[in-house]
Amino acid sequence: MWKSIALRAACGLLLLTSGAAFAQDGPAWPGRVGAYVFEVTRDGKPIGTQTVTLKQDGDKVTVTTESKIAVKMLGIVVYRMHQVLTDTYQGKRLVSLATETKDPDGLHTGAIARSGNRWTGTNGKQRRDFECACDVSSTMFHRDVMTGAQMIEITKGMARDVTIEDKGSVMLDLPEGRVETRHFAVKGEIEREVWYDPAGNLVAAQQKGSDGSDIRQYLLSDPQAARPTGEEDSEP
Repeated sequence: MWKSIALRAACGLLLLTSGAAFAQDGPAWPGRVGAYVFEVTRDGKPIGTQTVTLKQDGDKVTVTTESKIAVKMLGIVVYRMHQVLTDTYQGKRLVSLATETKDPDGLHTGAIARSGNRWTGTNGKQRRDFECACDVSSTMFHRDVMTGAQMIEITKGMARDVTIEDKGSVMLDLPEGRVETRHFAVKGEIEREVWYDPAGNLVAAQQKGSDGSDIRQYLLSDPQAARPTGEEDSEP
């Protein structure tokens, strides 16, 4: 149970009030490069951190998502997981994905790469070979790639059918202040709620664990020292 919860703990949320028109006044793709640090909680209790690091070299964008999870019961760690996921883009085109997870079951790795719309590679001992015109993985790190009817579940190296709904603008209360965001709901073979800042970068997410628990992630710090916080006189 803990494995399925932790492997899907790319989520979280601190909300809420309706916002006005969303101001997309941040930098262009891929938004602000650098490290975004999130706290991950399960049913309101902290279980770890997730750090999303964006690097850009010309048209190449590399996104590394590192999760460190430790679930405790009665003060004792009953599950521990360390995971590193890597999305690589050429322009806004997703070209390769890699995963490495270490948990009580051992080390699990996988890597797939794109040629046209064909993806090939391995996930553990299994081969992967499938068609997908996908430019978004289950890390969902940036608003601009939240399109299409499929995305790749990076830990499995498999295409998943989804619908992505733009729910409009929302003001979130984050540790660094009130932030104007865009809210998307992902439904289908992957289900998650995600929120992005005006630069398009992920700031919060939420989903259900396999046992029905509420798994959330929310931004603790990012590369911007002082972000615009929207209408300060909005109702909390």
